[in-house]
Amino acid sequence: MTVRAAGSSADASVSDDRARAESLLKQHQLADRPQIFSIGNFDDRVTVLTQQRRALNLAWALIESGRLPMEAAQKRSRIAVLGGGFAGLTFAAALIKKGCQCSIKIFEERDTLLPLQQGSDTRWLHPHIYDWPAEGSEAGSAALPILNWTAARASDVVVQVLAAWHDVVRDPPQKVPIQLWCNTRHLQLRDQDKDVALIEWVGERRYPQSGRANPRAPEAQGQSALFDIIVVAVGFGTENSARSYWRNEVLAQPGLEQHASTYLVSGQGDGAMIDLLRLKISQFRQDRILSELFGGRPELVDELRTLRKRFLEDSDFSLYEAFDELIGSGTPAGRQMSAARDALVQRLRRDTHVVLQTLHVRSIGELLGPDILKTSFQNALLVYLLYRCGGFTPACGKTEEVAKRFNITEPFIVRRHGTDRLSQLQRLLPDRLFGPIEQAWEADRCMAWRQPSEAAFPGGYFGYPGRVSEYRKLGNAARAVARKEYLPGPTALLAASVAGAIAGHLLALKPRTSHLRLTIHRVIDIHGEVLLQQACNYVGVGPLDKEPTIARTFPADNATIGQAYRTRRTVRSAPKVARRDLDRAMKRLKLDDASREMAKDVQFVAAMPILQPEDCYYAPSPVCAILYFDSRDDGFNLSEQQLAKLGEVLRRAVDAARSASKAVLHRIENTALLGIRSATDPAEPLDPGVSGKLALVEATPPALDRPFVLNFDHSDLTPLAN
Repeated sequence: MTVRAAGSSADASVSDDRARAESLLKQHQLADRPQIFSIGNFDDRVTVLTQQRRALNLAWALIESGRLPMEAAQKRSRIAVLGGGFAGLTFAAALIKKGCQCSIKIFEERDTLLPLQQGSDTRWLHPHIYDWPAEGSEAGSAALPILNWTAARASDVVVQVLAAWHDVVRDPPQKVPIQLWCNTRHLQLRDQDKDVALIEWVGERRYPQSGRANPRAPEAQGQSALFDIIVVAVGFGTENSARSYWRNEVLAQPGLEQHASTYLVSGQGDGAMIDLLRLKISQFRQDRILSELFGGRPELVDELRTLRKRFLEDSDFSLYEAFDELIGSGTPAGRQMSAARDALVQRLRRDTHVVLQTLHVRSIGELLGPDILKTSFQNALLVYLLYRCGGFTPACGKTEEVAKRFNITEPFIVRRHGTDRLSQLQRLLPDRLFGPIEQAWEADRCMAWRQPSEAAFPGGYFGYPGRVSEYRKLGNAARAVARKEYLPGPTALLAASVAGAIAGHLLALKPRTSHLRLTIHRVIDIHGEVLLQQACNYVGVGPLDKEPTIARTFPADNATIGQAYRTRRTVRSAPKVARRDLDRAMKRLKLDDASREMAKDVQFVAAMPILQPEDCYYAPSPVCAILYFDSRDDGFNLSEQQLAKLGEVLRRAVDAARSASKAVLHRIENTALLGIRSATDPAEPLDPGVSGKLALVEATPPALDRPFVLNFDHSDLTPLAN
């Protein structure tokens, strides 16, 4: 984890960002004449969230490398986005939010946006489930800066994302011309070795914000247009099965027949394993079953984290052997693994029998071994436990032969044979461009075009227009609401409540106060960078902000709150400090590198950190949040005793929130995104450059007796009663 300097837009840093951007583009770029980029077409274990991150990474790289124009005087870049799914919409939304000087045409071959998941009520999407049991994997929010969503049925996630897309297209920071074409039954890139691409298509023009039909447009039009950049966001291919994974069915529902039904599940990937689990585990849902089997078993979860790390790093590591060794080890983790297996036995469905037909292996040991394994860690774990429960029968051979052997007929055969990665590309691209892709696939499965799923862009990047190097050119009004990231609604409500209570306490102490404003910042880690996020709008009396400043982020060394974070002490303006000296202090602490300039008549500032125990705290720091307040009143001041009393009031308020049980909060959970740490670097001294202008308060800041994070969010997880 890093604390990035607020003034990191120096020439060297800009040059480094451009080099990183160009390096990333090489992993996305399929051709340079014309410029064609892909999003996740050749990657393994692809999820909705990782595809969205790749889309944001590509947008960041195109902007920071200088490939896309950003100035109004520059000629617009014409961009074609092939695919109206999660990746295509996220990429387009990113360019709109950044105010790129471009025009965008989105082409979708089906009838509407996000077509695969629309109406899919039997599939559950969780943003981090495939990272389980890693730290933060239980968080229900994708925490994306653009087109964010929370765990829900696939159909409901579509509604969330389309609502966010509608807001982006309806209210762009700068006008970006955008068109949407659906039902593009003919979409072809013409073969011409030029810097610009000619695409021809037949399709229906739709309203871009919703995908709905435009009654004023013809039903179908034959068109062609030139483009400077093409982004292929068609996903990872068409399914090799008659029935799509995303179509609704009744596999997870109890059978209505008097006898048990026998199913054949054919496949070795995550799709096949999930359908196997749905057929054999009562009331199965991916996140719920993990909570029910492994919740309250900390030694087992710690051991599973270690095994998952080895699984990701060691290509020769056998999960089957590791699980076997663990369950027979007799250690606390091993005993808890056995208990999880016993708990699973009670959840087995008795109305189904399932045969798992593996395509190329004869045993479960091989299926979960290093040479064959194609599924995610948690699905491999659940399938292993299900096998140990006798929950299914493995079988090898051709589908028809296995079905005949067990007397299984349609519609009780479920085929999950993966996707054809190349068919859509072959349809779209001329032979000159498709040939090298096909050769690379046959050689090494296109390893050169495998793309990282971790975010490459810095925190707050999509919260303001333009490149990183141009941030300081924004005016005060723009910087006051810039650098925003996802903030959960329940967290904002709690922060506003605490800030309002503290404001009431201070106004009772200082009843003649004409101006006082307060807010709370929470400490978050975004892409390995520590940031301080404003968790509520300012509250208090006197002039407050007209525009909402909630959710904006600051580097952890920025301004007064940065000093409170680094020193772990309450920081305040020095008594009787001159206003010009406060200005010098804020310039030293780079306030306007991440925010607007301080209001000209502010006379008093203070920041009070809320501390966790240093020997047992949630990362990234013992500081979990910071109260900030300022006043424009001449002579406003708080004594050491008053600040100590304020700290006690704040501690009690936060401790009450921490102590709230899940039963009381119902479907709101406070989820830590990082784990517990027991050692920390020592607190830093006050920046010597602000000595005499800012001062440390002698009184100890509010200290909690247990770990705490400020990340309350909605949760749809309701564990079943045992």
